[in-house]
Amino acid sequence: MKNDKKTPPLFWQRRQWLLLIFVLSILILLWRAVYLQIMHKDFLQTQGEVRHLRTIPLMAHRGSLFDRNGELLAMSTPVESVWINPKQFITEKSRWKKLAILLQLTLSQLETKVQKRKNYEFVYIKRHIPPHLAQKVRDLNLSGVFLQREYRRYYPMAEMTSHVLGFTNIDDKGQEGLELALNQFLTGLSGEKQVIQDKYGQIIAELGSQQLPQSGQDIYLSLDRRLQYYAIVN
Repeated sequence: MKNDKKTPPLFWQRRQWLLLIFVLSILILLWRAVYLQIMHKDFLQTQGEVRHLRTIPLMAHRGSLFDRNGELLAMSTPVESVWINPKQFITEKSRWKKLAILLQLTLSQLETKVQKRKNYEFVYIKRHIPPHLAQKVRDLNLSGVFLQREYRRYYPMAEMTSHVLGFTNIDDKGQEGLELALNQFLTGLSGEKQVIQDKYGQIIAELGSQQLPQSGQDIYLSLDRRLQYYAIVN
């Protein structure tokens, strides 16, 4: 006997509706892809660059000061400064103590720095630390912790020349004496470079320098270190 049973109309209707919904979903996804990749490309590319493309300053080396015989009187040496993004750094709270110990801070001091500027994106934690200590900070690999190259001024003969040379501030800018009077010649021109950062602020690629920094001028003074020494001790 032949099976005369027919497929119920309701079954076919459901299949047609499901097929229609599936086709519409595909069309919507295709339209969305076209809209984002072609029609909205420039806007999305701009927004992506705003969020991940950053311009980082490159500090210029301050010029050195020498006496009339070429003896070094003042020079700037590279150091590192530690800064954080509080919103990222807060996720590492269980490891804050390790960073505080390295930077010779108490845990409460570190917490105060973070809490006072928790809505900022850039907060200095410690300025001008030596390279070996900077490497230890880097090895901690803490989220939201970054290092920035800066310069610190040193005066090998400070006891004899400080009243003439003056001094610079923490940003290596002249404040008194010849450091201030000759600041425009000693100060170099800072540069900048573009980098790509991930969502945590970590640098994942460098796009090359937009502008290389230009070092300040070295200046030879008429001052004689030896005569200055005899003038002070006698």
